[in-house]
Amino acid sequence: MSELQTLTAQRDEVLAKIREIEASCEGIENEHNAQRVQELNLEQAQLNAQKQELSAKLSAMNSRLSAISAEITQLSGTGIDRILEAIKNQRWYFFKNKTKVLMDRDTGLLWANLKYFPFGGESTPPNEYSLTAIPQIINNFAFDGYTGFRVPTCYEFWKMIEDKSFPFHYGSYWQLVNDHWYWAVNYNNQIRSKDTEDNGATADLASNNSYVIPCSAELVDNSDYENNVSPNNSNYTEKERLQFTFDLFTQNDLWPIFDDEEITELYKKIYYEKPRLMEQLQTLQEEIESLQTVVLLSSEFDYTALLAKYDIKSIDSSVIKYYQAVQQWTNELLEKLDYYENEKEDVIRDFNIIGLKLGKKYENIDQLTAGENNLLRERQRYFASRFSLGMNSVKSKILAVKHQADELEYRIDEIDNGDDAIHQLALLEKEERASFSFIAENTAKIIRNALKKIEFFEANHQYVVWAIEAWEQWTEKYKVFRTTYREELKGSCEEDGIEEEIWQKWFSDWQTLRFRIEQKFQPIVEHELRSRVAMAEEDEISVAQQIIAELEVYRNAVDTFYREERKGIYQNFAFQSNGDIQDKLEAESKLYKLTADFQNALQSIVFNCAKAEDRIFILNWANDLLDIQIDDVLALISDNDLDKISETILTEFSELKKKNYEIYLADAKSYGEEQARRDKQFNSLLFKMRKGLK
Repeated sequence: MSELQTLTAQRDEVLAKIREIEASCEGIENEHNAQRVQELNLEQAQLNAQKQELSAKLSAMNSRLSAISAEITQLSGTGIDRILEAIKNQRWYFFKNKTKVLMDRDTGLLWANLKYFPFGGESTPPNEYSLTAIPQIINNFAFDGYTGFRVPTCYEFWKMIEDKSFPFHYGSYWQLVNDHWYWAVNYNNQIRSKDTEDNGATADLASNNSYVIPCSAELVDNSDYENNVSPNNSNYTEKERLQFTFDLFTQNDLWPIFDDEEITELYKKIYYEKPRLMEQLQTLQEEIESLQTVVLLSSEFDYTALLAKYDIKSIDSSVIKYYQAVQQWTNELLEKLDYYENEKEDVIRDFNIIGLKLGKKYENIDQLTAGENNLLRERQRYFASRFSLGMNSVKSKILAVKHQADELEYRIDEIDNGDDAIHQLALLEKEERASFSFIAENTAKIIRNALKKIEFFEANHQYVVWAIEAWEQWTEKYKVFRTTYREELKGSCEEDGIEEEIWQKWFSDWQTLRFRIEQKFQPIVEHELRSRVAMAEEDEISVAQQIIAELEVYRNAVDTFYREERKGIYQNFAFQSNGDIQDKLEAESKLYKLTADFQNALQSIVFNCAKAEDRIFILNWANDLLDIQIDDVLALISDNDLDKISETILTEFSELKKKNYEIYLADAKSYGEEQARRDKQFNSLLFKMRKGLK
């Protein structure tokens, strides 16, 4: 018998015992109810086992378990009613599992069982204790794990013996155990001796030696139990008052002994034996579940564990065993993939929606240069490689391997039907084939690569969705720039009679800067995808998202400059001496201000990066943007051979490019001060150059 069969048989035995209890003890009056309770008990155990393994379904399971418990309680009502009726008719309770104590239903107090407790010492007959020795006598006795035992107050003692129902009552008065009269009580925090011949809690309290019966309120401490069960309490029905006592038993795992032996047995089966059987059932069910559960695939799954049951050497030496093993292997992987897809249905659906956007073939745009088309194409290819899941493609690759194994089987069948089987089989056997272990490794790799994407998507869902949306928006914005914005600039200039050569040059400068900005999008997104950038002060928005947001502000500011301001600068200098150069320098000055604003915005992000390597990466990433206006000014001077510009100014301008911000990355204040000095120097040199041109 297998381990699974053994556990299943044990579970069925436990279920049979539970069924017997329910049928004979819990008042399940007909076969339908009995069968339903059995089904509910099994489902309850199964749900409890699954709850530990599948936390995602915890809420639904808890709801179902509550419904099951409620239905079991409803079906079992007759048994509970009989127990409550027994509680109504009985005040004092000994316990099968706590033999050294008994309990008063009316107060919830535990009292020492005088058959065990040395109420008068070990001698025969017992002797009375001195009042000073009594506390130590109590402290030296173990009360079945209960604590807090003490001398009862005179009022507790009298309430216990007044109605003469106490199990150890003796005689016609209130004496206990073989006519013992004097018992220790606590009166005004002093131990006194109560004469049980006299009626009343405080009647005849003396200082002579006495016997002692300790009590404890451990079960009812910090509760209003005595008031709740009192017949004078009109807030509760009789059944509700009895339920408080019933709950005291069940919540403290007590097995009370009722005057009616049948009720004692009934209680034992329903509330003592059955819970233990349910625990045993759940344990067995968990073991069964663990043997039957399909292990969910992950990118870390160890394919060699699945491979262990295959005799690789034997498989590689036999074409028949080879194709059979490949068929079995691929079927097993496909089953696991199906199970994985069912479990990750929502995630895969979301992933595939994104994949549809990225899966479209990039079509070259006529208005874009080859370099621009290539940038957009490669960017889409990169995002597709990271975020296009293609589970169907994964399955197709594995099915292709299986189909080749099927083809081998088919070919052997065909050879078997021919007249040249031995020769044809020999040729087939000599054909080169990948080893079975290599096929297993490669198919596992195909699955792992796909699962890595899903797991990354799950762990970084918000970032991935943002990255794809940003990719779409940036791509569309660049297309708008190259088409709509160009036509707007052309129309605006033609209206004012500005020559095509001039506005084309502006658009060329605009295009160069915009292309540089566009090139910055992918690297910063990719850097965050490789490893989330740690921040000194954590923020829900990632570093890449923050930087791209600032880059977008910079991009839009550049667009606004060329759409709304560039023409006005030209018109201001068109008729001045060296107006074309003055125009260019003014434009570069405006653009430098936008670049400086971008650098200022980056500063707070850079210095919130926890690691120096991330700061350096961002700085290097931004460097060519920060230098672009300096490069343009130097190119202008070189192209126009401006001998009016002093060598000193040219040298100082060239030195601006050599500023190394990395040495300031340890201190935000120093970095900001150096940036301010560079901005001031740029503007100063630009002013001197423009002054020298007049």
